Amino acid sequence: MSVQRFIGANSRDAMRQVRAALGDDALILANRRVDEGVEILALAEEMPPTPPAETRSAPPAAVRPSPPAGRGVEPPAAAPERAPAAPRPPEPPAAPTGGAPADFSAFTERLLGEMQDLRSLLVGQAAAQGNGQEDNRRRLNRRLQAAGYGNALARELLDSLPVELIHADGSEALAWLERQLATRLAVLDDERRLLDEGGVFALLGPTGVGKTTTTAKLAARYVMRHGAGSVALVTTDSYRIGAHEQLRIYARLLGAEVHALDAEAPLGELLETLADKRLVIIDTVGMSQRDQRLVDQVARLGGTPRPVRRLLLLNAASHGETLEDVVVTYQRASRAAGAPLYGAILTKVDEAPRLGAVLDIAIRHELCLHYVSHGQQVPEDLRLADRQALVSRSLAVNDEDSSFVGEPLDWQPGPSAQRWRALSRSLLGQGRTLAAVFDQLRERVGGFANLETAWPLLGLPLDHQRARVAGLMALPSTSSTAFVEPPRGMLWSRTAPLKGSDWRLPAIALNGDDLAQVAPWPAHRQSAGETEKLVEVAEEGALRRHFLPRCPSSAARRYLGAAGDLWVAQAQANSRVAFDGSRRTLKELADDAQPVGDIAIRHRGRPVRLGVRRLSVEGDEAMPLTAWFAALVDPDTGRRLGQRYWFSAVPDLPLATLATHLAHDELATLARRAWQWLEPDAGEVDGELRVWLAASLAALAVRLDQESAEWAMDLRGHLLALLGGNRKRSASALLEALWYLFAARDAFLLAGGAREPMASR
Repeated sequence: MSVQRFIGANSRDAMRQVRAALGDDALILANRRVDEGVEILALAEEMPPTPPAETRSAPPAAVRPSPPAGRGVEPPAAAPERAPAAPRPPEPPAAPTGGAPADFSAFTERLLGEMQDLRSLLVGQAAAQGNGQEDNRRRLNRRLQAAGYGNALARELLDSLPVELIHADGSEALAWLERQLATRLAVLDDERRLLDEGGVFALLGPTGVGKTTTTAKLAARYVMRHGAGSVALVTTDSYRIGAHEQLRIYARLLGAEVHALDAEAPLGELLETLADKRLVIIDTVGMSQRDQRLVDQVARLGGTPRPVRRLLLLNAASHGETLEDVVVTYQRASRAAGAPLYGAILTKVDEAPRLGAVLDIAIRHELCLHYVSHGQQVPEDLRLADRQALVSRSLAVNDEDSSFVGEPLDWQPGPSAQRWRALSRSLLGQGRTLAAVFDQLRERVGGFANLETAWPLLGLPLDHQRARVAGLMALPSTSSTAFVEPPRGMLWSRTAPLKGSDWRLPAIALNGDDLAQVAPWPAHRQSAGETEKLVEVAEEGALRRHFLPRCPSSAARRYLGAAGDLWVAQAQANSRVAFDGSRRTLKELADDAQPVGDIAIRHRGRPVRLGVRRLSVEGDEAMPLTAWFAALVDPDTGRRLGQRYWFSAVPDLPLATLATHLAHDELATLARRAWQWLEPDAGEVDGELRVWLAASLAALAVRLDQESAEWAMDLRGHLLALLGGNRKRSASALLEALWYLFAARDAFLLAGGAREPMASR
């Protein structure tokens, strides 16, 4: 066997040379930093036997090594061509013409030289270990893990550890780490300016994070500087018992105004009445990051006459994953309301055994820390965030005593050949799974091919997006080759735009089973009149089922009746109709309706039973209508979950038709979430493309949640596995999984060299 030395500019370059010269099964003996970069000593696991003297002058291609035991003979693979600038590994000595003794002498000299280098390297490493010079990257990684920092930030920091500190004194390396963390941690540098300028601040965060107490502490700091006359406190927490009274007590002690506002009431009018107040602090309702109402609550803070700066409160004692979820969700909601989070305040610092997790979150999400809360006393237990003090405290842990310190990250220049093979098998398996999922979606879901075409457009310049997007926006056609299941109906959207945008949700085509397809029809491409839209759809021939967001006009109802189309429209509890000689609301008529039956459905990720009743009434112009009433009931507990109302023109409407509307109840919420995710980090995204993609992803998520066929069950298993853990089946989880699905395919395409968007091929 022959030891070979490879020198590259970095570890990746040196390993590339090793694989090119010795193959994937090469044995790495040692590696070290040298002046030229990285040096690796490697040995091939199996070397070809030395050929007889009479054959040594033959071309290298003619010499073939014997195959390993148990394998067939394979032709040698051509070695990859290396970059010209990379140092070449030692070549076998040229065969002299003088015969074997000279050959043996040259070979012996070379082998002794390589053994000398190997011995020197091993002696150097043994001396370093004997002196206790552990690789500081490992030591610092253990410290970061014990402090609560995550591997992503640890890798980012320790990959840039200077070479001279790798085996330096531990205190020098720790000081370097503190500098790196402090440099990355943003804090409020000038409280005087913040308080002097004032403004409107809203404190956001989950329940129990300390918003009310922090509101009082902030107000107290301001009162001590400017007095109580120019500060006002506002609470929107009408859910928690005693929340208003608690803030009133604080306000009375401070001498400040306090106002209670219902969670659903508009904020703008109150802010106008408080225009003379320099500082207004809003104590918002505590809401879990998983609460579907969160986006709506934060959206109320946007579009006000005075801009509202949103400060997120972070519980320093929370788990890192929880904090990550909180920051990501609240940041998205804040951006949807018109502006990103203004900053953050750390609370419950006195209860946190480790600060690494919350500082990790603040650094990676670039949140500016304003204050640190460390107790219940007002205002003493609130101080300005001090980056150096926070970092030093976070690292002042004993990594030997922590139960949560795992194995250190591995900074070897490359995994072993066995690990490479395992990784390759894993990636190939994932690739096959992705391919199978995409094949099933193309085969089973109408219009999915259009979604595949549209997704890569996100990476194109804005003018290219607009040039290519028009072909995807046409009315879904029963004759289109993109539809493996022809569209048979239409789910019409409301006229209000998606929250956080100026775009209305498109209409969604449905298949023969009234399940959604990836077939949005943009609202701005539809005809202006209600009847005109229905006529346009009717020209497609088979789209004869309409699910409407409100009762159609008299003219539209006459058209639908003449055409023989089935329609059902959502109604509200306060919708008025004529019954028994008087006009009454549907809510008032619920007890007069006659029972029809019940049906089991899935609604918002859970099984629900609908108890359905109906009643013949009269709408405008004395046109007969059937009003439908449905009580949503938990099938396990019998608890009533809600009430829904509809109108139709026929008294014998199948109950499954009513279930269709409920099945798509969360479509707008999911589309709004996808719209937020599609916000570009760089460049621009055409609004028409963005709303079309958001509606497509939302419709597909609802479809996969509602579909009962075996293929859908298998797909759900693959998709939810992308999210990790045991995620429950829901349209919301499936939407997230679909996002990861497309992102994973993009990663595979990029790794495979597919640099151009698929839509351009």
